[in-house]
Amino acid sequence: MVQGQFLQFLMKITRPQHVLELGCFMGYSAMAMADGMPVGSTLYTCEIDSKAAELSQELFKEHGYHSSSNSANIQLLKGPAMSSLQELAKKNIKFDAIFLDADKGGYIKYYDFIMDNDMLAENGYILADNTLYYGLVLDADKRHKATGSTAAASDVDTTATTKPSLTLSQQSIKFNDPAYKQAVGDKIDKFNKHVVNDPRATVVLLPAFDGLGIIMKKK
Repeated sequence: MVQGQFLQFLMKITRPQHVLELGCFMGYSAMAMADGMPVGSTLYTCEIDSKAAELSQELFKEHGYHSSSNSANIQLLKGPAMSSLQELAKKNIKFDAIFLDADKGGYIKYYDFIMDNDMLAENGYILADNTLYYGLVLDADKRHKATGSTAAASDVDTTATTKPSLTLSQQSIKFNDPAYKQAVGDKIDKFNKHVVNDPRATVVLLPAFDGLGIIMKKK
């Protein structure tokens, strides 16, 4: 709830015309951001889970987030985030804000694609969610030194946020598994370091919510 209010407030301050969200799920963040965006602006949101996408689409329609309404227009893109990125890059849309909240194991490849294809508008920014990931990122280096290896992280599949073949109960068990959480935390740690060491970018990591990275291109 509080993070949604923050996203909405940030949209009101920066007044973006084009926003991209990677990872829609039930549409809460998308609607929160759309409520802060100017009338006539467009938010593209991507979701791989067909059931979540269907429910989100119904909510967007019910609450009037379309081009003919007195609000921002939300366009839902179904399928893998990378496929949506590739299609949007072909349209040469420059985004004023991009909210990165898809599968955590894919953060680096999504970030690199965005930067490599110059998808940010001038003064545009990326918001990367979960950059502390339950606090596991904070002690990642200490944990790696203690074990002498990060190999365990590569043995756990973190490439998909949800899988349609899993029930909600099965997904809950997976996401609360300590080994899974540690693996995701390690991958987020790699992402944070990747961005900090990228000469193209300047970044601020906020210790708010579950961690929020704000990334801009250097001028």
